[in-house]
Amino acid sequence: MSSDHESALMSPAVRPSWNDLPQGLREALTQRLGTVHEVVMQSGGFTPGLAARVVAETGRAFVKAVPADHVLAPKYRAEAAVAELMPVTTSAPRLRWSGDLAGWAVLVFEDVEGRHPDLAPGSADVAVAVAGVAALAETLTPSPANVALSSEARGGFLHGWGELLQSGADGLGPWERDRLGLLAELERVWVPHSAGLSLVHGDIRPDNLLIRSRQSHNDEVLLVVDWAQPSIGATWQDVVDLIPHMIMAGHAPVEAEDAVSHLRAWQELPDIVITSYCVAYAGYWARMSMQPPPPGVPHLRAYQAGAAKAALAWARARID
Repeated sequence: MSSDHESALMSPAVRPSWNDLPQGLREALTQRLGTVHEVVMQSGGFTPGLAARVVAETGRAFVKAVPADHVLAPKYRAEAAVAELMPVTTSAPRLRWSGDLAGWAVLVFEDVEGRHPDLAPGSADVAVAVAGVAALAETLTPSPANVALSSEARGGFLHGWGELLQSGADGLGPWERDRLGLLAELERVWVPHSAGLSLVHGDIRPDNLLIRSRQSHNDEVLLVVDWAQPSIGATWQDVVDLIPHMIMAGHAPVEAEDAVSHLRAWQELPDIVITSYCVAYAGYWARMSMQPPPPGVPHLRAYQAGAAKAALAWARARID
């Protein structure tokens, strides 16, 4: 489902193989799915849990699981709760079953044949991704799930310059070090502008997007997966989240902005909010990249350092 380049870019977690799973879990999954004939492990993502496409007696399925006492287990359960309420018209895989099996939190989705989008300059996937993410609002407004507001859920972690200002500028480049006070001031401006009525995905990035060909329509459609960080707020957040990932894929900041500039969600957004949001992302990624790697995710900090570099390029283009 992904190229070697994508795997190198988007696989910071070390996931268990099917044979690494406890025998009790494999037996419980067999009882739930029937005899498992084929397993294709998936390597993308940021969590060290199981992610596998399986062909079983009951059909094809996508299975994700993590130990029930793992620190990330609540996110799996949150994703299941949202998936259960997702309108069938939303471009997202359907949840078949969720619950605890043999001490693991397990989610079983319909299996979707697709590929991650190429967000590089000149790729036709960019337009598909932008249109697909923007279209989420059509079925997710008002939000079908009662989750936290974006100002609380996302505003609670999407920042970093204030913390770096207090702890010192070690590890920062000269541009951000010289503007640390300004960046700390700017990174909170976007939060009140996140208010809205839509269900926001909150983690839009290439490995959470799948492009599926539709032979009957002779076109391609985007599906959005992994709803583990949902919130209720303004739809512009998911749209704007594409920009740093387009920059990471090779776009200049102005080119990445141009790709979404035709959308109403972008056109109605004050410039200061966009600037604040890109500054907040840069601060978040910069702050997190300086932390020790979490267990089972040895490459996460390197990924975040690369993401911070892209977001900083975007911030510099808007501020200078």
